[in-house]
Amino acid sequence: MINSNTKLADRLVTSSIKLTRWLRAEDPAPQLSGPQGSALAIIVYAGSIKPSALAELEEVKRPSMARTIGQLSDRKLVKRVDDPADARSVFLQATPAGTRLIKDGQRRRIEPLRLALKKIPANEREAMEKAVLILEKLVKDRD
Repeated sequence: MINSNTKLADRLVTSSIKLTRWLRAEDPAPQLSGPQGSALAIIVYAGSIKPSALAELEEVKRPSMARTIGQLSDRKLVKRVDDPADARSVFLQATPAGTRLIKDGQRRRIEPLRLALKKIPANEREAMEKAVLILEKLVKDRD
């Protein structure tokens, strides 16, 4: 028998996936593939990250991540910065163009959700605000 926490967890995951797909589909001007966008967003919000750590977060093998990083680098969306502690290693950082691309995409994806939220009753919006606070606590420091 499935307990209520398992059911709730399943519903949260399913809803999160559907929300992400809906907002991605609503984006009128996507400029990156899913893997490129995901990797670049991590780099933007991390500030800097090693390629191996990025591959681990994205749950892909290093050669796959190397291709994605190469594609982003070719488009001048990320740059490699030498690691001062290890001459053989680099950090990845977003360029201003990469940061702009992620922030602009996020604004485009937020807009349909913002408009949908305007249509629901105030008490439901308040309940969602409380739920989001709980989710934020749940995922805090798990990145």
